[in-house]
Amino acid sequence: MAGNDTSRKETLSYFQFTAGELPVRYLGLPLLTKNMTISDYLPLIEKIRKRVNSWTGRFLSYAGRMQLINSVIMSLTNFWMAAFRLPSGCVKEIERICSAFLWSGPDLNGKKAKVAWSEVCKLKEEGGLGIRPLKEANQVCCLKLIWRILSSHSLWVNWVKTYLIRKGSLWLVRDNTQSGSWIWRKILKYREIAKKFYGVEIKNGEKASFWFEKWSGLGCLHRTLCDGGNIDLGIPRDATVADSRHHRRRHHRVAFLNKVEEEIEKFKSNLVVEEDISLWMNDKGKYKRKFYTKKTWLNIRETAPACSWHQAIWFKDATPRFSFITWVAARGRLSTGDRMYKWNAQVASSCVLCQEPMETRNHLFFDCSYSEQIWGALMRGVMGDQYTADWENLMSLLTRDTSWNKIKLFTVRYSFQSALHMIWCERNRRRHGEDPCPAEILTKRIDKNIRNKFTILQRRGDQNLGGGMSFWFSTR
Repeated sequence: MAGNDTSRKETLSYFQFTAGELPVRYLGLPLLTKNMTISDYLPLIEKIRKRVNSWTGRFLSYAGRMQLINSVIMSLTNFWMAAFRLPSGCVKEIERICSAFLWSGPDLNGKKAKVAWSEVCKLKEEGGLGIRPLKEANQVCCLKLIWRILSSHSLWVNWVKTYLIRKGSLWLVRDNTQSGSWIWRKILKYREIAKKFYGVEIKNGEKASFWFEKWSGLGCLHRTLCDGGNIDLGIPRDATVADSRHHRRRHHRVAFLNKVEEEIEKFKSNLVVEEDISLWMNDKGKYKRKFYTKKTWLNIRETAPACSWHQAIWFKDATPRFSFITWVAARGRLSTGDRMYKWNAQVASSCVLCQEPMETRNHLFFDCSYSEQIWGALMRGVMGDQYTADWENLMSLLTRDTSWNKIKLFTVRYSFQSALHMIWCERNRRRHGEDPCPAEILTKRIDKNIRNKFTILQRRGDQNLGGGMSFWFSTR
């Protein structure tokens, strides 16, 4: 220890370095030797809070907040997860902040959430908003670190192989090893998942593990033969495929062992000088020479039943703020009179547009005489004989109808979302004491929105929807 102190002082005398002790920060990340604690990931939480507080929530729609969560907050988190496996406490706190910001803005009021965060994080096809759960993203980042160890030759990888793996294989390192840092021990726990995705295209066989990697059509041999397989074949557990060149073929009573012998003979006959190529399985079950984060996530994520109405909400060229409100309505989470009555029996639950005693979602869109007048003025000419103002029938038409061409289907979908958004805003303005807007004027505003949308599509040169303006005029 004294010698180390002497060397340290001698080095500092020659160079103008500042002596420090772990933990220190490098590129904004803490360098740790022990498990990450609250104080270690607190800078990330504070950075996210600072970003959230700097965004002016008054002028941001729900869709705008969702975009900021996806592009900014998730990017900050992904930067940390690329190097660490974040503790569950950190993940839960970040998701709590994201949920509160989405529904209440910078106030971060978690009680205003209309949809649970677990539902928000589902795919759009499954009724969510397509935000990736941080727990699953954390797993993908750990798998990517394993991929780098197995496939690349960076300085970090060479150090890991020299000092942590040494002369053995990544697959043979004990889970309870005391070597390396805490993140190394966390990475080792993901090896069983990595085995399902990792494969090797055999060339010289010096890189591929004979027992623990998929180098033939038989898959991972250790998973099939367990620990007794190396005794039956006489090939050590730490052997590479190249080591099997010196193996003498045997005849076995077990048919699978004879198949392994055949694979060894194929390798001997097709031996080349080139280095083995690492492969990773994508979401379609095919092995590629590159690690794809999204496709790996699709493989490991928890799936949910498909949602029947997602096509009516998430379609090309939709306006995000319209789509978001429609999504909330489709999930039955708008604060309509019947829902508010369940929370507080003293609240006025009647429809402020037509004075119906109980305001429900289906009534507001478009059983209400006010909203039906608007919807009828917009859509009777467009939908023709298939015109309906019933919510369930509308969602079914917008999702499954195949007889309409692209222009007509887009027109009805976009008009539906635009009308729903404008009627909901009008309903809220009246509830807050503002002067009512006649149905004729609101219809003209929605009509103007639709025309502006087609104008934008025409200027952009959209071949599929470029004729939408003439179609709209002909039906009006």
